[in-house]
Amino acid sequence: MIVNRKILMGIAAVAASFLGACNRTCTVEESTGVTPGSPEDFATNVTHTVFFEFNKSNLTDSAKKRVDAQICWLKTYSGAKVNVAGHTDSRGTAEYNLALGQARANSVSKEFKAGCIDESRITVVSYGKERLSDTGTDEMAHAKNRRAVSTVE
Repeated sequence: MIVNRKILMGIAAVAASFLGACNRTCTVEESTGVTPGSPEDFATNVTHTVFFEFNKSNLTDSAKKRVDAQICWLKTYSGAKVNVAGHTDSRGTAEYNLALGQARANSVSKEFKAGCIDESRITVVSYGKERLSDTGTDEMAHAKNRRAVSTVE
């Protein structure tokens, strides 16, 4: 009986945590000159790119803060759908980079779902190393390419 009570208390704590994330209050910055809730609004007022460490797909604390801002915007504008595109730097095989890009996009998508963004609003895609934002070959260029980019429609 004690074990069952501990399990139930654990489940209740997780549920409360989850519901808290769904009910948290968000503030969205608004900019003049763009229509609130539009793709331009998202692009202007939300940092839509998160960066990853070399050969990693987990979100850093800094990346989580950026995704949290995206979640707040998506909660405020509940009709918007989001596309998350995963990217890599130019090193490695095309196949490996497609998988890594997918894992990066999935990490962002998972965070959206944990923040109570309905899965039906999220699309993920991987471009691997096919759409570099910086074609340089130094570490700074590589770091700019290790990213996931969210866009809304």
